[in-house]
Amino acid sequence: MIGTKKCEYDSAISGVLPFIPELSSVGAAVKASAREIRIRAGKSAVIVCAGYSVTLQGTVSRSSVQDCVGAFCKSSLHSYEKELAEGYITLKGGHRAGFCGTAVYNSDKLSLIRDISSINIRIARQHIGCAERLAEAFFADKPAKGMLIIGKPLSGKTTVLRDLCRIISSRYKLSLIDERGEIAAVYDGVAQLDVGDNTDVFSGFYKNDGLIRAIRCMSPEYVVMDELGADFALIEECLNSGTGVIMTAHCDSISGAYSNVNILRLLESSAISHIAELNLDKYGVKIQLTKADALSLNMRASV
Repeated sequence: MIGTKKCEYDSAISGVLPFIPELSSVGAAVKASAREIRIRAGKSAVIVCAGYSVTLQGTVSRSSVQDCVGAFCKSSLHSYEKELAEGYITLKGGHRAGFCGTAVYNSDKLSLIRDISSINIRIARQHIGCAERLAEAFFADKPAKGMLIIGKPLSGKTTVLRDLCRIISSRYKLSLIDERGEIAAVYDGVAQLDVGDNTDVFSGFYKNDGLIRAIRCMSPEYVVMDELGADFALIEECLNSGTGVIMTAHCDSISGAYSNVNILRLLESSAISHIAELNLDKYGVKIQLTKADALSLNMRASV
């Protein structure tokens, strides 16, 4: 059974409602379907839903945008300099506010985004049970090997990976490298989304730094990462230490994986047993499972 938390929309707008009261005017159907809330200075706020958008009455002022940013930062922009430079802040409830504005560079490095003009609040929705099929395939291997989840942007990779963490942590020790805070959504040191009772979260760590510290400090049985992007030498070190890997990668299809060098290297390492391809449509996330050894043979034959 796939479930979801209640009132995610109301939770997501709670910090900005005093400045954009129009957000409370939508009905239950829009709240249930909402995925993003787009706030732009000089424009009307827009609620992006599954398959359609709702434009609200009124115009958002520049001062209202600044007030929203101040609320996200608890009136202390200095304390959130790193997050503002990265372009997003994790909110209570696991939601995420992304920002657009004017870049400030210091020695060719982006150090700050000022004069913020646009905000995108991505509503966190945890779908309990959506990874049950993947967990069954994972547990079927004795011993369980790693897994790779692929799909296009917005195909549900992070949502499925989060639920897979929740399920498999009932049997194994996990270290979750949550570089962008999208999986566990740690807020004030507490994960806002359920990634399992036996999962240690490395929130905000770059993948390479998180991998090293997880292996050396937490002795996980599996390391979990969103987006295949760590130095492969570190992944090999992880595998050589006896730690499995579970991760996602941007890829249009199983056949498209043939041209991805990092996926090919991962397959050749024999570190994973299955590749799960995700596709999102109006009925939800569709999952296609492929045995990694079969795909590896096909990939070798095609190059």
